[in-house]
Amino acid sequence: MSPLHAPAASMFCLAALWAARPTDALARGKIDADARAPGELLTISLDKQYVPVMRNGRAVMYKTAYFGNIYVGTPAQPFTVVFDTGSGHFIIPSKKCESEPCGLHRRYDRGASSSAVDVDHDGNLVPADAEERDQVSVAFGTGDVVGEFARETTCLSLYPASGTASVNEVPENGSSVTIPGADCTRLRVVFATEMTAEPFSDFEFDGVLGLGLESLALDPEFSFMGQMSRLNGFMDSSFGVFVSMDDRVPSEITFGGYDSRRVAGELQWMDVHKPELQWMD
Repeated sequence: MSPLHAPAASMFCLAALWAARPTDALARGKIDADARAPGELLTISLDKQYVPVMRNGRAVMYKTAYFGNIYVGTPAQPFTVVFDTGSGHFIIPSKKCESEPCGLHRRYDRGASSSAVDVDHDGNLVPADAEERDQVSVAFGTGDVVGEFARETTCLSLYPASGTASVNEVPENGSSVTIPGADCTRLRVVFATEMTAEPFSDFEFDGVLGLGLESLALDPEFSFMGQMSRLNGFMDSSFGVFVSMDDRVPSEITFGGYDSRRVAGELQWMDVHKPELQWMD
């Protein structure tokens, strides 16, 4: 079966920040664990990686990647992801992927999760005896990912396997599903069965969490921010990114709004003119 082709994704954007950097800026600070911000905001500290760009055997500049933790499945399996404003899908490596790039990263174990539901791209359940199932191909700059789909629980925080104080019920297929906390949701995830060496072998993060508008996804149920907004009253469908100028201070992404402590002045807001293209007036 030929894979579907999702809208091309770009990790060269605010959340990924693969900014070129001079060779004299090489320090890499230790990033602390996730922290809660005031009120109903949730802040995730971002780790940072410099990857050299080589010319004639010497590093002429560095690409910079910022990434943080996210938790998938029941019990939770931890992954590091780039929070990518230029794409609309959540993609992590599958245990089925045996290519070298996948072997460098943590891989999702479908058999270890009790909350996964295998689906095709349209959300229909995959029959247990199915010999073939839908796949998708997503382009990332110079590389690609091919993957399968499942509906799965995804959380911004790590919750214990049992005894969770905050348990939410969310609607699904005419019934309801339990999720362990208010910063969790249910969405369709792309589990990569193939990943190209470029760019995924160079970077430490495991996958990509697309934060783009729903128009960038195959279906609205692939949209993390859309699903979080629809299913959870906890979270406003906005986020803010703090990029630290000092490696001794971790950068952050804040969900549910922005952290006013990180703002130097009044924010200016723009109307989205063409949401399908993410264009603004």
